[in-house]
Amino acid sequence: METPEGQPEVAGDAELIARVRNGDLEAYGELYARHHHAAERMARQLVPANDADDLASDAFAKVLDALRAGGGPDISFRAYLLTTVRRVHVDRIRSGKKVQSTDDIASYEREPETFDDPTVTGFESGAAAKAFASLPERWQAVLWHTEVEGEKPAAIAPLLGLTANGVSALAYRAREGLRQAYLQQHLADVAGDRCRWTTERLGAYVRGGLTKRENRNVREHMDDCAKCTAVYLELVEVNSALPALLAPALLGTAGIGYLAAASGAKVGLVGFVVTGWRKVTENSTRTAVGAGAVVVVAIAAVLAAMALTGNDTPQASIDKPATQQPTQPPAQKPTVPPVNPPSAKPPSAKPPASNPTTAPTTAPTTAPTQPTPTPTATTPVPTPPPATPTPTPTKPPPTTPVLDEALVTISMPGGGGSPAFEGTRAAAAGIRFVITIKTPAANANPVVIGLKYGAELGWPLNGNPPGWVCTPSAGTCTASNPAAPAPLPITFDAPTGGSAADRTFTVSAKTGRLYDDDSATVQAAPSTDENLLKILAGKADPDVHHRIITVAPRTDRTKVTLKLSYGSALEWPIAANPAGWTCSSKTRTCTALNPARPASLPANFDVPEDSSTSARTFTVAATADLVSDTDSEVLPAVQQDESLLQILTPTPQTDPNPFVYNRFLKVNGAGGRKVTLDISWGKNLTLLPVWGAGWTCDRTSDIRRATCWTNSYQKPLNSEWNAWLPGNGSNNQITVHARLGGREDTDTAQIPPTSSRR
Repeated sequence: METPEGQPEVAGDAELIARVRNGDLEAYGELYARHHHAAERMARQLVPANDADDLASDAFAKVLDALRAGGGPDISFRAYLLTTVRRVHVDRIRSGKKVQSTDDIASYEREPETFDDPTVTGFESGAAAKAFASLPERWQAVLWHTEVEGEKPAAIAPLLGLTANGVSALAYRAREGLRQAYLQQHLADVAGDRCRWTTERLGAYVRGGLTKRENRNVREHMDDCAKCTAVYLELVEVNSALPALLAPALLGTAGIGYLAAASGAKVGLVGFVVTGWRKVTENSTRTAVGAGAVVVVAIAAVLAAMALTGNDTPQASIDKPATQQPTQPPAQKPTVPPVNPPSAKPPSAKPPASNPTTAPTTAPTTAPTQPTPTPTATTPVPTPPPATPTPTPTKPPPTTPVLDEALVTISMPGGGGSPAFEGTRAAAAGIRFVITIKTPAANANPVVIGLKYGAELGWPLNGNPPGWVCTPSAGTCTASNPAAPAPLPITFDAPTGGSAADRTFTVSAKTGRLYDDDSATVQAAPSTDENLLKILAGKADPDVHHRIITVAPRTDRTKVTLKLSYGSALEWPIAANPAGWTCSSKTRTCTALNPARPASLPANFDVPEDSSTSARTFTVAATADLVSDTDSEVLPAVQQDESLLQILTPTPQTDPNPFVYNRFLKVNGAGGRKVTLDISWGKNLTLLPVWGAGWTCDRTSDIRRATCWTNSYQKPLNSEWNAWLPGNGSNNQITVHARLGGREDTDTAQIPPTSSRR
């Protein structure tokens, strides 16, 4: 979950549930802290206050056992817990119903005969209950917390692992999904094309999303159609009275008290029924009987939804066809009223019987009789000609595509109870998703899904997973069992970069007239690519280590950065403003101006002196978006070159000072370059402080040693010596060590020499 900068990330309920399934009891403690107040509030609606804590604790223990066994909720912990509180209470009462001999029957007179909610019995097939049960679990969870418990998005965000804005967006999609699922339940029962045209647009009609002409057509049809009016009123109730719908669906009649205890509001089931009845009667007296009965049935049907089911994420389509919405509904055949219509009875407000059925009761088969007026002689009654039966043409089945928001769902299975699927790559090799297809009952139409994915992704299947036949070249898979398609696991190799579009895949599903699609973005994780960075040797040069740093090209890359580090014997090796790069010697970094195809970067190291390995080592770390690579090299120290240095004795013709011993220190091949000379001598000799032009010398008076250097060698250094005593040993010997780039050389000479020359 995204969190504001500087704040720790808070685990959502789904993450905590997965950790509990993996044996982390501390995660269950966090769930207990979040939800135990709600469990106790529910328990107080069922048992006395002093027993509420025990009932809540037993419910928590039941949920923990379910999670350890791989069952229980995946996301909606609160609703599952509250349902468990109610069921534990019922189990307690049932376990106490044992046959006992007693003389005092008074204490058992109030024992209920059954603990099934009588309002719920017989209504498990209600359209509203089915619609809510068909929603993904995450939608059910956000509807519960926002609509039933009235919590703010900021308070719900930690529970669902989202931001506050994400909770608001999810709640909007869940409410829209509930309306669409409810309408889908009714479409199967719509007989006429005119009713189907209206029912398919009722969702947009409630939201005010139709054109003026379509609005007028819908209103005119509902004025003449009690059934469509009833569906409309139920849809309005689903849209505006979710707390009164959802709480009893999970908690039975105790849900009303739970809502009142949570918010202090006076909520009543009877008031909700009366509200629905009032909306019916205010609309039209012609539709009151049928619509009112349907509203009562729908309310009772919602009470039958006893558990949350479903998966995650809303949906959107495969080869999404153009929406066909004619501005004019199908034509309706005119009807001829009877000559003597029977009188209509006024609507009855009598509530349904104790065992209501799943649909409004049918009208009486026999209409009230009415005496037929006797024709007089002056007013003969015409005899209509016998009607010729017209054969009813067989209508072709409808072919208009229907968007089913719950047809396809993409989820990422967490730890714990996730099954191990065959036919996919190992989870460690990539990122795993599960595609779930929810088809209508007894579906016989082929179920085909299509997979499309960005440039950073590849075909996510190996072979045919159980229950599917896949064709990688076409990017499609067909379910072997259209009535109950098996979950389809897919695993994408972890992407190493690219834009969100490059890492997004779309799953499109189609079966019969139904279609849907869903998309997800695979998150790229940091990774190492040994082929990203290369350090190549440049031109051969004994005095400079030339290196060329290269980064492999890749499209859709946003940034490439190199960071250099090196030992104490080395210095910053990059020239100012290298082509294609922006470099800083202060931060020791270089950034490519063209991340997709970085230019080669030259690095020139001066040859280090003899030193430790670490002092002569340099390292280059390359980062290209989320991909990285690191290479290192130990540079060799200076090399011995016997031809580098010469100590020359001048001839009488070239001797600049005949009163001292002159020695010319010549470095071969050093023209214009930096040269360093280290000079030491014996105790019978003295180096005179006379230096040639362009040379700088540093000597220590108490030590017979001097260092002379020039940054641009032009001619040999002339050193002048005095000899106090003659001799052939080390006391009369000078030693010179010369260094030029990566080469060095050491020579010695005797003063005075053994020959006659000075």
